[in-house]
Amino acid sequence: MKIYFLLLLVMGLLLYKGIISSLFYSPKKIKIISAVALILMIFRWIALLILFITKNQSYLYLLKPLVFTNLIYIPIYGIISVFIFSRDNKIKLKNILLMGILLCIAYSIVIYKSSVNINISGYCGYTIELQLEAYCYMILLIINLLFAIKGIKLFSVIYSNKLGLVLIIISSIITVISVLLTSINTEFAMLLLADISWITTMDYGLLRFKR
Repeated sequence: MKIYFLLLLVMGLLLYKGIISSLFYSPKKIKIISAVALILMIFRWIALLILFITKNQSYLYLLKPLVFTNLIYIPIYGIISVFIFSRDNKIKLKNILLMGILLCIAYSIVIYKSSVNINISGYCGYTIELQLEAYCYMILLIINLLFAIKGIKLFSVIYSNKLGLVLIIISSIITVISVLLTSINTEFAMLLLADISWITTMDYGLLRFKR
């Protein structure tokens, strides 16, 4: 449990750094999109913290809309990171925003339609299991495989940020592994590692705008 709390602390610090970078360094359009993703991640972080410290499970089902926002912000992080590190002006920011809106709509439908189970873990306090969780994480797995492939392909682009692409590939691989491990045993809550890896990638990308 100490390790899990440490991971939550690291996630919180990286979130703070991401918020500062987004507010003060990023261009206006990136600022809006990244702010939405960061707010969604804050919601999940707060929900995970409550699940970790609470002793009463009576109202934990109310956290259902917040716990799984990683299904939205991880794809957004990935696309923004590809945009920043590839330095490809052909990628339209309005398309990223549109995709984010569509993800939010799909997420709302899934959350509304799915029932939840509240479980207790010896590692992270209480956990919330979504009825359609397996299908959602399968989609997340596929998306991250695509990000990894895209990151590898972009290495041939002359002006691309190579370190940023390495971070995209590592984050994608960590997410894929985390999804697979979580599908085997949900008690370990390995997806927190995916959150941390992607916010690290995002923070590095936003810092590239610092002058």
